[in-house]
Amino acid sequence: MSTREIAYNIIDCMSEEQLSAFVALFGNAADVPNEETLEAMREADRIAHDPNVKGYTDIDELMRDLLS
Repeated sequence: MSTREIAYNIIDCMSEEQLSAFVALFGNAADVPNEETLEAMREADRIAHDPNVKGYTDIDELMRDLLS
């Protein structure tokens, strides 16, 4: 029997209360970012902390640079 089949058998034996707790505990497991998203997050973090990357605190200045 596969691990997936064992898990399904365990879930099938759970009460509604146990299932609610299971969903509360593992319901966000699908929200784990994939490798591409993780790499994008790492890149954003590198950019945010790189003193050589220009940043903006003024939207008008940002728009001027974007449109130039």
